[in-house]
Amino acid sequence: MQLTPEQKEQLRQAKERGERRVYMQLTPVQKKEYREAVAQEMAGKEANIARCHKIKAAAEQPGFFGDVRRAILLSRPSIGDLATTIGVEPRLLSDFQAGEADLPAAALDRLLETLGLRLMHEIPR
Repeated sequence: MQLTPEQKEQLRQAKERGERRVYMQLTPVQKKEYREAVAQEMAGKEANIARCHKIKAAAEQPGFFGDVRRAILLSRPSIGDLATTIGVEPRLLSDFQAGEADLPAAALDRLLETLGLRLMHEIPR
């Protein structure tokens, strides 16, 4: 949403004063854009919740891939940044995280390196 020059000035002054919140009146066009954005977000709410549940379930799986998915969840970079770093599309990494896709071996190697993980095998006693 584009701010008016007056709103920009109000925001600049508030930053100078160190205020953390700024209350400003929206123009009718801004109100309409805001309502449309909220409606669009709410329309995808159920799908987003279902996706989050799927990612959580995939991360709770035992074994190697569950461990890698948990490491992704605990990592600092966003999925987009992580995907860029390992050289894959963000959608592919997101689908891997949800248990819906496999990563190419080279990308998986780069992911493990980026996350600081090592593959270890425990030898039974």
